[in-house]
Order: sequence, then structure tokens, then C-alpha cells
Amino acid sequence: LQRMGFDVIAADDGKDVLKLIKIAMPDLVMLDIALPVVDGVKVLSLIKSDEQLSKIPVIMVTVEFDDTVDEKCVGLGCSGYLFKPVRINKLRETIEGNLVFGRDKRRKHLRSLLHKRVALTHNGKVQECYAVSLSTGGIYIRQKEPLPTGSKVDISIDINDENTLNLKGTVIYQKGLYGDVIKIAPGMGIEFIDVNPNESSLLKTYITKLLAGDILSEQDETVITE
Repeated sequence: LQRMGFDVIAADDGKDVLKLIKIAMPDLVMLDIALPVVDGVKVLSLIKSDEQLSKIPVIMVTVEFDDTVDEKCVGLGCSGYLFKPVRINKLRETIEGNLVFGRDKRRKHLRSLLHKRVALTHNGKVQECYAVSLSTGGIYIRQKEPLPTGSKVDISIDINDENTLNLKGTVIYQKGLYGDVIKIAPGMGIEFIDVNPNESSLLKTYITKLLAGDILSEQDETVITE
């Protein structure tokens, strides 16, 4: 989740969840039904019965479907379910489907932090740039003097030792030096255009590995899957 760009606060048990929610007032809560000390269903009930917390979306996480538990959670007001092992794209869709980003727009694409140098070509001139984040829909590049909105560019991303992804894009917004530099570095957002199915598949696979490649290979219990 942190690699998707979210701020995350973890809790060890249901009792800690309730304490942290009241302190942090998060935009969304994910609850494992089998939480120790206070189980997830009870925590959900306490959240939804608290006037200050009741509007926070709550996603329940479980290993298997149970009609009785499902009916109770829906009745209490949960916003959705995730079943373990959770597919990465399903995780993203469920979370972002319950969050609203600037101007009431929801994110449409799988996204990851990148922190990688990429090659940008504009008007025949190639320059090496530092990319901050990457999604299946575009890329954000840190640059002190961003290109004008509407500029057409080519982006080359080395996705492994053998393959380079070459994509066309359009600059759709800029972020100046004196903007909100804490949340987003000065630079420009580039939307990919004319992406063919093969490029789309390679891009999605690459982002999935950025998000959870090491987690997928090292997890003791299968919680996340592609």
C-alpha cells in the first residue's frame, strides 16, 4: 500500500485499531475479521456506532466467505470485502473505489512509486529524467522546468535487463517549484497514449512487480497474489 502511494498505519489487534483510528482519523480502514483481542466484526460495529468515525469506509478482509458474517458486516455498514489471498489489482480497485481524490475524481490505474531514471524525448532531443511514480495510465517525472501542457513526448523505461518499454505520451499537468512540494515533487504528469495490448500487459506486469515482487516471493502465508 505504501508503494501505491498511500500513508499506512498498522495495528496489531482490534483494540489498537480503535485507538489509532481515533487519533489518526484515516480516510479508510481495512479490518481482518480474525483480529486478535477484539475481532474485526466487533471493531466494525464500534466504528459505525461512533458518530465521529461512522463515515470512514471500512473494508473487511477474510480467508473465506461466511453468509452469516457477511450479512452482519453489510448490515453494520462495511464498504466492501477482500478475500485472501488478495489480488493486487483487486486490492487497488477496492481501496480506490472507496476513496475520492482531488476534484472528486477516482484513480483509474494501477500505480506504484518508481524512483528510477528514464529517457524522455521531446522534439528530437533526448534527456535523462527522474521518474517519481508510474501507473498503467502515465508517469510523473521530476523536473525543475516542466514541458508545457500538451507537449508530445516519448518515454523509454528499462523494465529489466533485456526489455525497454517505449511509450508515447502527452504532458497533462505541471507542478511548479513553489507548489505543494511535500506531497509531490516539482515536475510534470505525462499521460500515455496509443498503448497497444502488449505494451499494456508489460506495463501492468512491471508495476505489479514494483508493488509486490519481493513480498510475493518472501511471504510465509499467501496474503497477496498477482
